[in-house]
Amino acid sequence: MTGLKIGALGAALAAGLALSATAQESHNFAVVGTWGGLAPWQDHEGPFWNQALPEASGGRLTATARPLTELGMDGTTVMRELRSGAFDFAHGVFLYVAADSPVIEGADLVGVTPDLATFRQVMEAYRPVLEGEFQRLFNSHIMMLYAWPQTHLICRFPADTPDQVDLSFFEGLKIRSFGASATDFITHSLNAVPVAVAFGEVLPSLERGALDCGATGVLSAYSASWQQGTTTDLQMALGYTASFLAVNNDSWAALSDEDRALIEEQVAALENRMWEATARDDTDGINCLADGPCPRGENGHLRQMTMSDAGMAQLRASIESGVIGTWAQRCEERSPGCAAAWNETIGQIVGYTATP
Repeated sequence: MTGLKIGALGAALAAGLALSATAQESHNFAVVGTWGGLAPWQDHEGPFWNQALPEASGGRLTATARPLTELGMDGTTVMRELRSGAFDFAHGVFLYVAADSPVIEGADLVGVTPDLATFRQVMEAYRPVLEGEFQRLFNSHIMMLYAWPQTHLICRFPADTPDQVDLSFFEGLKIRSFGASATDFITHSLNAVPVAVAFGEVLPSLERGALDCGATGVLSAYSASWQQGTTTDLQMALGYTASFLAVNNDSWAALSDEDRALIEEQVAALENRMWEATARDDTDGINCLADGPCPRGENGHLRQMTMSDAGMAQLRASIESGVIGTWAQRCEERSPGCAAAWNETIGQIVGYTATP
């Protein structure tokens, strides 16, 4: 009996040590972030993986984290690489993965959400729909949702251009597009000409007259020095660059419950920090492009143009038919029922109806 008891005690101790070793197992995650030269990576994504998570885990959970620009990637391949197992975690922008699913595109239709608070509501309402697509297409699930500062039209106009315009002002202008929804907005809502131009080529294209306007986030425009070759910032939010952090399901399943809980806790804190930062960056971007308080450098001295009340009313009607309706038709052809899902979530918040 004594030998059996000693043997049982030894087995229990061995099992306990094995469990302890498992709980303390270290992991180095492969992580891809967004654009290395912009604030989301520099201020949040990079520091989270390189500092915050390692510190919170006592050095057990680390990462080899690099922005997609450093890896020679573009945003369209991020989720395919995550699905393949090349990465454990991936930050990305829904706009760039929407080619794989028009359902995903529905998260960030141009011109639909008027302010950041509404945009956060929209994202949370649509999250279950997005989660279903990520599971189905990419063997992954969404860890967090976040946004970038609002997208504006930054333009090069003559000095005698009025400070307030209506919708007809934009007819025939050449405007840089950045995806299917933006193309619909430029074509159907503004009656302008969409032009596909890489982000790095927008400023020289504006300077030589190949473009009249470029569309991008206000802080991204300032950081890329668009103010050096433009004159005017249209004060109208076209969107907030809906973004995400996703994890490969197999990578997630390989972690202990304790590690998953720790990562979820840290990611939730990161998510809140990034929404708060976006609100600040929104203000900084608009102020720095014009003449407001600018903690990031010299002011851009751009004129702030607004849309007339009549123009805004016309625009709202055109967005419902030209942007949302066109998307709904595109989406229903590939994913029947997606318009109804949009209406039950985002549509309830913004007061639009998606009708194919």
